[in-house]
Amino acid sequence: MEIVWVCLVGLVLGSFATVLVWRVPRGLSWVCSSDKTASDKTAEGKSGVRSECPHCHTLLSFPDLVPFFSWLFLRGRCRHCHVVISIRYPVIELLTVAGCLGVYMSWGFTAEAFIIMALIPFLAALLVIDVEHLILPDQLVILSGVPLLILVVYQYIALDSSFSFETLFWSKGGGGLIFAFVAWCTGFLMHFFLKKEALGFGDVKFFALAGLWLGLSWLPAFLIGAGVLGLFWGVGWRIIFKKQEFPFGPALILSLYAGIILQGQGIVAPGMLY
Repeated sequence: MEIVWVCLVGLVLGSFATVLVWRVPRGLSWVCSSDKTASDKTAEGKSGVRSECPHCHTLLSFPDLVPFFSWLFLRGRCRHCHVVISIRYPVIELLTVAGCLGVYMSWGFTAEAFIIMALIPFLAALLVIDVEHLILPDQLVILSGVPLLILVVYQYIALDSSFSFETLFWSKGGGGLIFAFVAWCTGFLMHFFLKKEALGFGDVKFFALAGLWLGLSWLPAFLIGAGVLGLFWGVGWRIIFKKQEFPFGPALILSLYAGIILQGQGIVAPGMLY
């Protein structure tokens, strides 16, 4: 039953991730209604909160919005205009479910695990957006730090943690600053010697996020993980798409996720994220 509940949570979070993937790169609001009128609609649809078919612009209701199963039972087509719905939607939802199951297997069926699961849809959205648009949107990177803040408060209050705020500041805050500084220096040196941009500023910001989540002591492991994953990812990207430039975000995202999973196993400090 625990796995069933985790899967249900993962599907809901996965549906949220698909909203982020569609709306954020297009500048559409996902938190509040727009003041635009019907005459302001574009080919990409309205910018209000209600989900709609991007082709016929029909507002979607419950039968259309059940994560994964609506796509499955409707055979991948819109219930109203019958246009094919991209398979990326159920893939993103299942990817988020897999991410949540990984957190559950590492952190257990605990409040900490469910707080960490709130990070997964943002990571999934960042990964897909970077692959499709070669950007890591600032708002998603910043919001990815909110579950960490909630987790730290929970651990400090509910679990009667023994660490001090000074230790927490140097571990988390120092991690964010040093991770970002190392990334900036790496990008600067690679640009200086290779005469081309190697790391975007979005990648530097994500380094800061990873430092906040993992803590300063995880810098070497994160760099090694991101480097190895980036190497294989880059080679595969160039073979498949025949392009020299490739998004480095997925390697950073997977390295951060791996670090969180390993910390759930008690590595570095049992039960804590520093």
